[in-house]
Amino acid sequence: MKEKKNLYIYENEIVKFIFTKRDVDAKDFQQMDKLLRENNFNYKNLSYVKQVHGCEVVSIKDRLSDFSIESDALVTNEIKKPLMIFTADCVPLVFYDENKKVIALAHAGWKGTYSEIAKNTLELMVDKYTSDVKDIKVIIGPHILVDNYKVSEELIEKFSSLKVDKYYKEKNGEFYLNLETINKQILIRNGILEENIISTGLCTVADNDKFLSYRKDKGTDKRIATVIELK
Repeated sequence: MKEKKNLYIYENEIVKFIFTKRDVDAKDFQQMDKLLRENNFNYKNLSYVKQVHGCEVVSIKDRLSDFSIESDALVTNEIKKPLMIFTADCVPLVFYDENKKVIALAHAGWKGTYSEIAKNTLELMVDKYTSDVKDIKVIIGPHILVDNYKVSEELIEKFSSLKVDKYYKEKNGEFYLNLETINKQILIRNGILEENIISTGLCTVADNDKFLSYRKDKGTDKRIATVIELK
């Protein structure tokens, strides 16, 4: 993945995706239009939906840019029809299957993570688009990492029902939730090869000079964009 002035980008002969940096607001569509055109994304076919911290996944055939549609993950096998999600501390999950040429994005905050949106996204890729789960690669994008994600003890107890290992830290009587570890274990449990899961290791709080953070920026309305496109 290559770092540029206002984004991180990965590109190969089949797929490309980006994570925007803090001087870009994903909800400023004029700014996004310019940014995506500069990086050779097909902006006029960009799809996005209203994110509601749920576990619904939508399949994209034609362009869908409608905040009346509620979903937190998008999947497509359409060429040059990019997908976009919005985050500001939540986990952006990027899925791609180079064999069947299928891509997906999922927005996994604590609610989506708890509801196993990663699993639901994989199931749609496999059931509708015939992906072999062992061919799917997953990138875990910039989000609030465990050392900065202080939560209640009640939330830690809630996550115990997922039966994942080492999913939180306790320091001085305070609790810190590890969304990355939980999502990784959900992915592996559902057939993703461990070597096909790659984390950027970037934290929206610790790396706040580069990324927007809902917590660090005191409830900002601005958002990071994650965009993926099949070439």
